[in-house]
Parts: sequence; structure tokens; C-alpha cells
Amino acid sequence: NLFILKLLIFIFLILYQIYKLDFLKIRSYQIVNQLSQNFKYVLKDVEINNLMNIEKQQINFFFNSYYGESIFLIPISKISKEISKNKWVKEIKINNNFRDTIKIYIEEKKPLGIFYDEKKYFFFDENNKIIDEVNLTKTDYSDLIKFKGKNSLKHANELVNLIPSLVKNQIEYAIFINDRRWDIKLKNEILLKLGENKIKESFENYVKIYNNISIKEFEEFESIDLRMPNKAIIKFKNND
Repeated sequence: NLFILKLLIFIFLILYQIYKLDFLKIRSYQIVNQLSQNFKYVLKDVEINNLMNIEKQQINFFFNSYYGESIFLIPISKISKEISKNKWVKEIKINNNFRDTIKIYIEEKKPLGIFYDEKKYFFFDENNKIIDEVNLTKTDYSDLIKFKGKNSLKHANELVNLIPSLVKNQIEYAIFINDRRWDIKLKNEILLKLGENKIKESFENYVKIYNNISIKEFEEFESIDLRMPNKAIIKFKNND
């Protein structure tokens, strides 16, 4: 059948063209790599900026198979996409000096706080999105506030933006109560009860109290109820 014969010839020619393209790609790769070897244009070093939450070996992993290979044949774009999948990577830039070095700059996500879901602790970012699990026994994260309570993560960013700088470093926990308001547990164990819709005013009242009493007096407090405007109900330790 003439039609079938023509069809087979056509298919053969298409496959042959594909083969030639692949062959040319392989041959071109071999030539570039050989010239690079001859003139020492091969990867010798990968420089990575200092990182807090990403281990450099995790980044070097993507380049291990390219050491000693042509600096021109390293798939920078592909590797960049793979590294970007790391949960801590906010932005990445990779520069090739086209001699022997790859330079990598990674901007890591900065945790806004730590969220506790009744089982585990997690870092979360400025968008209230979970980044990664936290091992509190491994490192001191005393600079980050721990959030507890249903929907506390949803409202965390809003609360953080209302906390005065004087108070931020004093806070251990922020606890969302009844899906309505916040209790703040300070590092010295004092409990602050914030107003439901007057968070900023509650903090301002606390700052006034803090600035007008001695440290010794402050240590006698068990809790400060700041839910009423321009008022504070102070409960002392061992005081019924």
C-alpha cells in the first residue's frame, strides 16, 4: 500500500530529525565542557551568604554534581527554582561569574512569632502563614511571642502591630480567649487581660502603670485587668 509506505517514511524522517537534534545537543555539550576543562572554566566554589534557618549543605546539594564541570553548563534557572521550594526561602539570587564561582544570596523568611496548636510549635510569618516546626529545646527563641488559642494565628499580625516596643520583649505568650480577646502572659508570669476592642488603649494603660511603679512593686502583681477604659484592676500575689 503506497499510502502506508509514505506514512512510514514520513515517521522515519521525523524520528531522524529528532535524533539529530539530540545528537547535536549532546555533541555541543561535550565540546563546551571539553573547552572549559582545557581553559579552566570549571566550577570550583559556591559562595552562600550567612543563613539562620537553612543549612548551607542543603544549598550545596544542588551543585555537588557540577564541581569540576563547565561553569557555562550549570542550569542556574533550574537550580534556583528547586532551592526556592525550601519553606524558608523568601527570595533567591544566583550569580555566575563565568569563571569558577557561583554566588548565592538567599533572603530567608523572618518569623513573626511562634504558634502552638496544642501539640506542636510552629514558626509563622508576617502573613500569618506557617513556615516550619519549632524545636524549642534546641534554640532560644525568647525574642518571639508564642501564640495560643483557637484562631490566634489568624489575628496574630494584628496584635503584634499594636504592641508597644517597650512591651514586646516582656511577652512570653499571647492567648486568644473565646475567639474574642487577648490575654498576655509576661515572662515574669504576670497576666495582662486586654480589652476586646481596645487593644492599643489597654497596652497604653499598662505602659503607664509600668513606668510609674518600682520593680519591687511590679513583682508583687499576679494580674492586671485592662479591659475597662482608663482603669486597671490589679491582683496581687497571695491575695484573695
